[in-house]
Amino acid sequence: MTVISMVQNMVSDWKAYSPVGTEQEVRFICDVLNLKPNSQILDLYCGYGRHAIELAKCGYQVTGLDVNKDFLDIAKQKAIEAGVDVDFRQSDMRDMQYNQRFDAIINMFVAFGYFSDIENSEVIKKIAQALKIGGCFLIDLLNRDWMIRNNLNRYWRHPSGEYVLAYKIELQQGIAIMRRELLNQITGTKTRAEFVLRAYSLTEMNNILEENGFSIVHSYGGFDGCEYTKDTPRMIILAKKTQTC
Repeated sequence: MTVISMVQNMVSDWKAYSPVGTEQEVRFICDVLNLKPNSQILDLYCGYGRHAIELAKCGYQVTGLDVNKDFLDIAKQKAIEAGVDVDFRQSDMRDMQYNQRFDAIINMFVAFGYFSDIENSEVIKKIAQALKIGGCFLIDLLNRDWMIRNNLNRYWRHPSGEYVLAYKIELQQGIAIMRRELLNQITGTKTRAEFVLRAYSLTEMNNILEENGFSIVHSYGGFDGCEYTKDTPRMIILAKKTQTC
């Protein structure tokens, strides 16, 4: 399991990937981006296409990029079933090469912060390069201030009783250390993995974005459109590209 898929699974423990949840998220994306029909959107680290497919249904031209081939295979099949055309491509976000192609780029469900600070900043630079002047970048992150004050450990038992999955998460100087242990209670087999995620504050994200030609338009605390505060679990940032990189 990759770092990205592990974190996405962790977030899904808090809110299941239900049709109702997806509908709310896509409605929020459409509302805050406020794009014209046929606008070009890049869903950066699109997973299995949950948002990309629904955005295509809304009349946008959508490209979905992810590093995980298994996710993309599912996404392509789901797009066929939904009767929409989404350009799904496999790539590491550090390797993407687009030049002022998109009207908007979205990065949803904690799909940022897996690399060093320098590499993460380079990713933001590539996002800026991929956007048209005036284009929007919408990024959905965990709220570090909220993480500091809340217990993020999770424990899950499969209904069959066969598997037990435990997450232990520690936050140290902006680095979330996630330890995952999967126990097969029938065989006694344990599988352990450890991952790290750079958790940024709003001030740090503002600095990175400004350095790469962005200006923050608004910050939200959830997909219901509530204002971001230190007490909201999410930190969803809407930024606009104001300068050529």
